[in-house]
Amino acid sequence: MKRLLAILVVATMLASIIAMTPVISANTAELTVNSAEGTAVIDGVKDDAYSAATELKFNQCGKDNGGGAVLDTPKALGYIINDANGVYVFISVADTDIDNTSVNNYEQDAVEVFFMSDNAKTQWRIHYDGTVDSDSGLAATQGTDYAVVMTDTGYDVEVKVPITDVQDNQIQMVLQINSAANGVREATVHIEGHTDGDLAYQRNTRQDTAYDGWWTLQLAGEFENTRVDPVEEPAELTIKNYKELRDAQVFVQAFVQDKVSWGWHGVGSGSALSLGGSVTPEGITNLFPPVYEFTAEETADWTKDPAFCVQIGDNGYLEPSIKNDDGTWKDSGTVGDSARYNFTYSDITVKANGYNDVVIPGDSIFARWTAKSEGSYTSGTANTIDLATPAKEQLGLDTQGLCTWIANVTDINVTVTYDQIELLTLDDINAFETSLAEIEQTFIDESLAEYTTRVNTALETAKKEGVTLEELEAALDDAKKAANRARKDSENAGYIDGAAYAFCDTLQASVDEIQSIYDNAVAAAAPAEEEAPAEEAAPAEDNTETDDSSSSGGNTGLIVGIIVVVVVVIVAVVGIVLGKKKK
Repeated sequence: MKRLLAILVVATMLASIIAMTPVISANTAELTVNSAEGTAVIDGVKDDAYSAATELKFNQCGKDNGGGAVLDTPKALGYIINDANGVYVFISVADTDIDNTSVNNYEQDAVEVFFMSDNAKTQWRIHYDGTVDSDSGLAATQGTDYAVVMTDTGYDVEVKVPITDVQDNQIQMVLQINSAANGVREATVHIEGHTDGDLAYQRNTRQDTAYDGWWTLQLAGEFENTRVDPVEEPAELTIKNYKELRDAQVFVQAFVQDKVSWGWHGVGSGSALSLGGSVTPEGITNLFPPVYEFTAEETADWTKDPAFCVQIGDNGYLEPSIKNDDGTWKDSGTVGDSARYNFTYSDITVKANGYNDVVIPGDSIFARWTAKSEGSYTSGTANTIDLATPAKEQLGLDTQGLCTWIANVTDINVTVTYDQIELLTLDDINAFETSLAEIEQTFIDESLAEYTTRVNTALETAKKEGVTLEELEAALDDAKKAANRARKDSENAGYIDGAAYAFCDTLQASVDEIQSIYDNAVAAAAPAEEEAPAEEAAPAEDNTETDDSSSSGGNTGLIVGIIVVVVVVIVAVVGIVLGKKKK
């Protein structure tokens, strides 16, 4: 079955690829940092070995978490060296207002380190107090992979990163400072010029191009290339998963969000979208201003741009978070579940009263959505298309002007096409569905062949002339096991009715026939029961009534007689004794 299925899927996929080669958008940081040669001891103290390293200034706030602002004074200074065994990073954070009161660990003061290992993201969040969150990938060991030391001006973090996924003496990574105060993260801070770093967590492999905001580290020395870019294969279609993949919808909507309290507000209403279809959501056109009016407080006195985006998100396949009846968040997501998606969106035209139209060019998106727990909700199951930044650039707006423009928006015109899920198109799934009868018969002929042979052999044995009872018992036992296993394998493959299920019924009928033969043989082999001997005639019952008084009198006479004898003996003994005395 697998060979037939593979041929079917590959043939259909080749046709799909020839017909449509999507343009993948990348948000690459295009930033290279040079490492210096050296070896350090991981103890949280800056060694002399770092003296040759380039000083990295952490003064660039994240585009989303900090509005892309550039700090007057660096939040931290960093240094990177490497030897043949690893990359050593020393970061000195300037922060005397340490805060870890947020319930979300990513909103507490910490240093985050991202790197690839075997084409998979590793993310360490190292807090100022020495605790570490291994959000994904390799686990970190204090004193071996990292160390933290509190200082008069903040805290120092030292990290050792393994050298993996090397290409042309380069690896990819991200360093990030989480700056928190009053229970919230005020901003993420990155090395100078790295505005895309605050979305680094969204990238799970090098193939996740939607959030490719990682920079390149040029290693000191010569290294063998170890980067292996796996060939992305479509998911194997099965009886159990093809309906889920076919029916997995996504949802297109618009929203605004401030970067201070992170309050999220939907704009208009969205639309669901099925695989292979396109949608132009009417719910985000013909809007009535004000769409949303931001306040000075929500923008930190007009210094932090709010988000204004079109979002394409999961609509149930990965079980995203939902709200309880009282409006609180309920974490219903299955953490770790993931799926690959391909979308295409048209040019987006945004209209607002009193402003020229803002036009965002269309593009394609390839993304792997992974359900990730943030404590109070599940994230990582959506892609966003930024409308705010293009509006600022095209209309020449500052933060307050952007907020005024958002309030006056009347139309967001966009068409989204849902091209693939798990690298499968709707045509792939439909082709699989039309072949179900053939695939099911192949399953019966191949996957159940062993069990069929065992049951048939057992039946032949049972019908063989001169078969012994022991042979019958062994044949019946093996037939039962084979029929049960065939039923279980069918259910595991998703066949709970239909031809495969009916075939299992025929195997069970053969088992029942063997059982009947066995039962008859057991009955025939049992010895004939001997006739029970005739019962002896019971003695006639004595119907004479017992005279209780007579019986009682007889017993009394016996007792009296015994007493008389005893008295006579005593008298005789006394007489003899007295006679002897007289003599």
